[in-house]
Amino acid sequence: MQKKLQQLTDLQALDTKLYSIEKAKGNLPYLVNEFTNEIEQFNNELEEFNNDFDDTKKDLNESKTTIDESNTLLGKYKDQRSMVTNNKEYEALVNEMAYRENLVEELTLKISELNIALENKKELIEEKKSILEEKTANLSEKQQQLNEKLAETAEEENKLAEKRNKLVAKIDKQLYNLYERIYRSKNQAAVVPADEGHCGGCFTMLPSQKLSELKRRDSIVQCDTCSRILIYSLEDESK
Repeated sequence: MQKKLQQLTDLQALDTKLYSIEKAKGNLPYLVNEFTNEIEQFNNELEEFNNDFDDTKKDLNESKTTIDESNTLLGKYKDQRSMVTNNKEYEALVNEMAYRENLVEELTLKISELNIALENKKELIEEKKSILEEKTANLSEKQQQLNEKLAETAEEENKLAEKRNKLVAKIDKQLYNLYERIYRSKNQAAVVPADEGHCGGCFTMLPSQKLSELKRRDSIVQCDTCSRILIYSLEDESK
C-alpha cells in the first residue's frame, strides 16, 4: 500500500508541474482558439454577404438587359403601328407597348433601389473585411506569443508527460480513476498532506481515528469533507 501511496504522491507532483506550465501560458490558448473561431465565423458571414452582393448585381444586370430589350421592342412596335391593317392587331400591339412601357418604368425604379442596396452591401462588406483583417492580425500576434511560450516549455513538458505516462501505467486502474475524479473536481489537487492533523486541501481538522489510519499507511484514506486523498509523511510523524 505504501508503494501505491507513493505512486499517487508522485503523480500529483507531476500533474502540479504540468499544471504550472499550462497556467504559465495564461489565456493565450483561449485567445487563439477564440480568434480562430471568430475568424471562421466572419469568413462564413463574408461569403454570404458576397454571394448576396453577387445575386443583387446579377438582378441589376438582368433588369438593365430587360429594359434594353423592351426599349428595342417599343421601337419596333412604333414602326409596326402604321402598318397594322385591322383593329384586333392594333389593340394587341397597343397592349404590348403598354406592357413594355410599364415594365421599363418598374425596372427603372427597381434599378435605382438595387443600386442603393449594392452600395449599402458594399459598405457592409468593406466593414466586415476591415474587422476580419484586425482579428486576423490579433490571431497572428497571439499565435506567435503562444508559439514562443510553447517553445520555452516544450522540452520540459514532454519529459514530464513521458514520466506521467510511465507512472500511470503502473498505477492500479481503479485507484487512478479515483485520483482523476478528485483531481478534476478539486482544482487540480487530489493528493494532499495531512499537515498538523488537518486536510491540506480544505483544512478540516482530522479526527484521531483518521490520523491513526494515516499513520498505518495500509489503506487509502480520504478526507470526510472534501474527499481528497490524504498523505501522512514521515515529516508529519516526527512532529
